[in-house]
Amino acid sequence: MKTTCVILAGLTLGSAFAQEQPVTFRTQSRLVMLPFHAGRGTQKVDSLKPSDVVLLEDGAAREFTIFDTTFGANRLPVELVLLFDANPASGHLWDPAGVFTFVKQWDNSKSRSLLHSGDGDVRVSVYRCAGQKLYRLTPATSDTDALTKALRGILAPISSKPDPDSVTQLSLPPRRDRVDTSERFTEDFVTSNFVEAKHRGWMLESAIGLLNQMSASGDSVSRVLVMFSEGIGATTTIPEDVGDQALDLGIPIYPVATNYKGHVTPNFPRNLFRMHQFESLGQRTGGRAVEYKTIDAAALSKILGDVRDHALSQYVVGFVPGANADSKVHDLEVRLASPGSATIEGGKRRAVY
Repeated sequence: MKTTCVILAGLTLGSAFAQEQPVTFRTQSRLVMLPFHAGRGTQKVDSLKPSDVVLLEDGAAREFTIFDTTFGANRLPVELVLLFDANPASGHLWDPAGVFTFVKQWDNSKSRSLLHSGDGDVRVSVYRCAGQKLYRLTPATSDTDALTKALRGILAPISSKPDPDSVTQLSLPPRRDRVDTSERFTEDFVTSNFVEAKHRGWMLESAIGLLNQMSASGDSVSRVLVMFSEGIGATTTIPEDVGDQALDLGIPIYPVATNYKGHVTPNFPRNLFRMHQFESLGQRTGGRAVEYKTIDAAALSKILGDVRDHALSQYVVGFVPGANADSKVHDLEVRLASPGSATIEGGKRRAVY
């Protein structure tokens, strides 16, 4: 299967969305963490010490109490948070069963390889978006049986009486609304709106809901969010809304653009543009983006293995804000004490404390 890795370096959003202002989400956190990678050319740098790093708070250096390395014996656990677009098929434009072909192929050997390869503490949680709800299929787990059951169940019929603790009713971000599909599909309408929007779910709102849940957990875990979707939804919510929330939490996003080379064509420029926006979440938040037409078990193993390895190779700088913090927005950035010795990927976020 041919795949293409995309590391987007500043996608231009274009005039079509000049009027859409990103929504900023503010999150107060007791533990503030900034993940980052260090490299020199094509080689990763895995020998940094706390003295090699400077943490800037609003442009001024400040102390940090957490420095998690890529090689430390007490490194933070890594959680891969997986979010799948499980909205029902909509004609010829979207067919989740045809995209997520791994569902019938995934087994315990693949779960075991993902969870227990290497020396890191790796956990995986699995969620799916369907309609205007977010469903948790498994909380963070390192159990192979639980992970296999969750991944094989992402397209299973939804129970009429699901566990209420595993279901989140989604809401729209401020100034966002549903897409109106009541009018006829004129040429202008196809260009400016989503085709078949009434059949699409709230995937971006699911990501925002998940990020809100992560911010409330308060535990010392290094998390990354992996999103499997076309990136096209039934609302006017845009990927920047998700990216702003992720930046506020210091959580990298790894967008997996599915069905990309299948049914999205130049005949639907808005859909194509939305998918490029969706992919840009990788570069924007410190993650990476990839494209797959369909995802079988081998492809999913590679995707998740690459994300796991990338997450395990990151550093984390962190601190606990003082008890007398004045609850204001701060801009944080990790830099090297000796500029030019390496390059930093990630290491930026906003936080309220």
